[in-house]
Amino acid sequence: MANPIAIAPSIPDSRVSIPDTLLQSFENFHLNDNGIGSEYATSPYLTAPATTNTGGIIGAPNLQLPTEGFLPSSNHVGGGETTNAVPVPSKSSIILRSALTPYGSQKLLQYLAYKDSAVINLVFEAVIDSIFEIMTDQFGHHVFGNLIPLCNQNQLNMIATMIVMHQDTFIKVCLDNYGSPSVKRLIKLRAKSYYLDGAIVRALRQGFLQLMVHKTGCHVILQCMETLSIEDNELLYEATIKNFFDLAMDVNGCLSLNSVIDVIKGPRRNELLEAIADLAVCLSQDPYGNFVVQNLLGLQYPNITKKICYLLKDHYARISMLKGGSHVVERCLKSPERVYAVEAFVECQEQVLVNVARDQFGNYVIQTALKETKHADRALHDRLAMKLRSHLVHLQRGYGRNVFNLIVNQDSY
Repeated sequence: MANPIAIAPSIPDSRVSIPDTLLQSFENFHLNDNGIGSEYATSPYLTAPATTNTGGIIGAPNLQLPTEGFLPSSNHVGGGETTNAVPVPSKSSIILRSALTPYGSQKLLQYLAYKDSAVINLVFEAVIDSIFEIMTDQFGHHVFGNLIPLCNQNQLNMIATMIVMHQDTFIKVCLDNYGSPSVKRLIKLRAKSYYLDGAIVRALRQGFLQLMVHKTGCHVILQCMETLSIEDNELLYEATIKNFFDLAMDVNGCLSLNSVIDVIKGPRRNELLEAIADLAVCLSQDPYGNFVVQNLLGLQYPNITKKICYLLKDHYARISMLKGGSHVVERCLKSPERVYAVEAFVECQEQVLVNVARDQFGNYVIQTALKETKHADRALHDRLAMKLRSHLVHLQRGYGRNVFNLIVNQDSY
């Protein structure tokens, strides 16, 4: 015979933040002979949950909670009947498992929407020991996202303690498709817990390179840099400067590094830009590093642009014939420091210049050099054009034809 079990703590009648219908659902949890809530049978979302070998419920749809204890369960063996004690799951267990189901998580969100402190505390206490599981679950991360803005400072500090104690697990959470947005929500609560900010930043520093070369993980670090103060981000800034070369040479890392360049603040910003510019020759020749050099040139910082253009002066011909490198050279030619690149072409061996002009990538570089200097530095333009004219016969076929047409029809540009 199924009996109703009162499971919610008594709440004074004066508390009206939660409707009576919701409060009543705390007290309407009925158990059948198998220890399974009767409301499963009518739920459009769930079938009855599985049980453990001791009869415990693995999943539950909502916050209808029984008290801890045991209920009788009848078993028929050999025609006789024996009675065994079936353990009833605790309130915390039911809340935790409910958060991991579609129907249960929706019910929890309904309760949390009323911002009642008793419910907030009950849910928090249920999930804190399994907080990383909640953060990475397809349903649980919604509960987490709605719970943490309601948490007080002490509760956020408890989450911070979990992060400090389990940094490796926290890094895995940051790499997860559901975990990453959950961590970003935590970071946005910076005003509520300074201890939480520090715990997150220290953990991210430990897994910095792994996160920055990951398509999902990098967004957590970028969220920190966008949200936290310069002082709070110091460890992440240091890690960026230490690892920028490895990031620049990685297919995902180069994109992450470019994003950091866009958001990094304070004196560390100039330190990072100078360090990247110092290695412009190497990075310009890399299929991924060239994107970082292009980004720096796009910032149009005079000192950085001049340094890059100057350092490349002995390498322009070779870099121009690389797919990525040719874009770097074109950006140099479109900058106020174009003279370094054009003079390099004018002064190089004639056969080298012809090779560049006939190259599938280099021909675009030479075209850009002619177009940019025609109005900005006519004397330099004429020197380059004259050197090319003496080899027009070699430019009439293949990719060189593009340069040939430009020189022959000077009025076209």
